[in-house]
Amino acid sequence: MESTHPPPDGRQVLIDNFPNGVLVLFDADLYYRIVGPESLPFSDRKARDMVDKQLYELFPEETAIELEPRLNATIDGESRSFDIEYDGRVHHIETRPARIDANPYGVLVTQEVTEVRQTSEELERQNKRLDQFASMLSHDLRTPLSVALGELEQYRETGDKACLDGVEDALERVDDLIMDLTTLARPSISSHEHEQISLAEVARNAWELIDTRSASLETQDCTIVGDRSQLQALFENLSRNAVGHGGEDVTVRVGSVDDGFYVEDTGKGISQEDRDRVFEHGFTTGYGGNGVGLTIISRIAAEHDLEVSLAKSAEGGARFEFRGSV
Repeated sequence: MESTHPPPDGRQVLIDNFPNGVLVLFDADLYYRIVGPESLPFSDRKARDMVDKQLYELFPEETAIELEPRLNATIDGESRSFDIEYDGRVHHIETRPARIDANPYGVLVTQEVTEVRQTSEELERQNKRLDQFASMLSHDLRTPLSVALGELEQYRETGDKACLDGVEDALERVDDLIMDLTTLARPSISSHEHEQISLAEVARNAWELIDTRSASLETQDCTIVGDRSQLQALFENLSRNAVGHGGEDVTVRVGSVDDGFYVEDTGKGISQEDRDRVFEHGFTTGYGGNGVGLTIISRIAAEHDLEVSLAKSAEGGARFEFRGSV
């Protein structure tokens, strides 16, 4: 039986019930002419308060400046797809050109994707750590284990106890690698779990855990909000790196700088050509390092919202500066 009710306005139904996003029609002067649904998701704004408002009336200037060229490109006939940060959230925007009575318009659809992007970034970080972990398992650990097995076989054949020294050295190397693997595999720590920490105390604790030979440590007390375990791993790797490169008489100093802290040594330093590569996974300049320590350092710094830079100490040694929200 044929319905006696008039058909609904399908376009208005679409606008009023657009799921999980906002639908906009804007004109060549970047005025929002149609906005829906009425109660906008992921904000407290109402569509009626945005209709017939120009882009710069609707958003802060920095946001409008970022949107303007993309919306103008849409008016000129080019579709756009991009992310934009606004009001502490990440929004994905798709635009398409349109014409109404021969006049150019743009259609814009936006969806809030903050959690999706955060999940994607964390997955990318986890995959990177997994690649690094697998690289160490397949290559770096195999080498000292092969040495240990070779020295053990030599001892069995000859009875030369000097071969056991080679076994011991190789197993100590395996132990160092396992420590690095553990640090790489450790999941990110939420900032909610951070605490106020004395860097001098953490640096001294790390110093006691490595073979510092006759090297010395000098500290100035300063504090940072962070994860104690991760920061200790950072200082362990920096100290091991300093002693390994600088020699058994090197001095390592820890102190404060504006918005952060530094760790420097009196060793030979890092050449200018190597400075841009030292934080790459696997890069090493010798002394038996595995090229993982500085990767670990840069990762821990990033998880504490710190930027790490490399310079020279007064004596020409390496100086690592960590700056950020200290």
